[in-house]
Amino acid sequence: MTRAERSVGNGVTATGAGDNVAALTLDQNGIICDCNCATEALFRYRRSEIVQRHISMLLPQLAQLDFMEDGRINQRLHFLCHIGHAFQAVPQDGECFAGELFLNIADDMTGGFVSVIVRPAEEPTTGSERHSA
Repeated sequence: MTRAERSVGNGVTATGAGDNVAALTLDQNGIICDCNCATEALFRYRRSEIVQRHISMLLPQLAQLDFMEDGRINQRLHFLCHIGHAFQAVPQDGECFAGELFLNIADDMTGGFVSVIVRPAEEPTTGSERHSA
């Protein structure tokens, strides 16, 4: 496995995930089953502190949301991720940041799970920050 690949449990690998890209595996109820090392670094929790906890511990906006509907990712959540909606991410130190989410359903013998990638959102650039050639 290369540095660009991070195992996130249950045989799922997040390819291209850098040091600041968290990869988590959730069950259909939003409970964290596993995560990569970058999740620990980005959210400042040890793996043992977040596994078996609900994803809303890290992403509070997902507290009241059903991840799965009829075996598919919740349509509203899918839409928000697709348009690049920034979700509030809360690390252990309380220094919140905006995070972009990427979701994928990975089926297995037990009915599937959800692979979640969390990447810090890029800050929008203003006209004064652009460099002229």
